[in-house]
Amino acid sequence: MNLSGESLREQPREALAALPVVASALDTAEAQLARHRLGLEQAYGERLRLHTHAVVALGFERLVWRSSPGPGA
Repeated sequence: MNLSGESLREQPREALAALPVVASALDTAEAQLARHRLGLEQAYGERLRLHTHAVVALGFERLVWRSSPGPGA
């Protein structure tokens, strides 16, 4: 992926998230979050009401993210 900073600024977050390399990075981040969530819920129970946010940086220009509320939220 070789996008200019200007191109990154102009594209909507959803379009950037659909790029294969970004989608793959978000999937990896979400898998890591799921493992961390499981450990925290085992230690502290669901009283934490965790919301998770997978974030991918595209250079210094943009951030792309996916958020998911915890169970029962």
